[in-house]
Amino acid sequence: MHKSILWKDAFQAITHSLGRYIAIILLIGLGTFAFVGLKIAGPDMRATGADFFTKHNLADVTVSSNYGINSTDRATIQNLPEIKQATFGYLQDVKVKNKQDVLRVFSQSNNLSSYELRAISQKTIKKLLFLIC
Repeated sequence: MHKSILWKDAFQAITHSLGRYIAIILLIGLGTFAFVGLKIAGPDMRATGADFFTKHNLADVTVSSNYGINSTDRATIQNLPEIKQATFGYLQDVKVKNKQDVLRVFSQSNNLSSYELRAISQKTIKKLLFLIC
């Protein structure tokens, strides 16, 4: 008899505030879907990142210096036992004429950390080169 009163009270609470009950159920469902989505997205994101690293042969470590790296530094880096491959390059910060924009231009590496250029029009490239020079 005690349990029948409990069920009757629970059913009465649901029927008298149906909107609140539906809102709670929807919130529980939304939370469940968000949790499942996040659990599913993690491995996919890791696989995408690993694929990108492999495709572009990204460097594991990048060493930079304010004054440049001389031949002794290069030899030291290349002779480390953990180093499989080392590439050296330059970078330059460039301010665009008549604007507040600043670009960082990197030298192109043929072996490590390749990059992907997006297709833009030849006119845009000439305009950018004209503004930089």
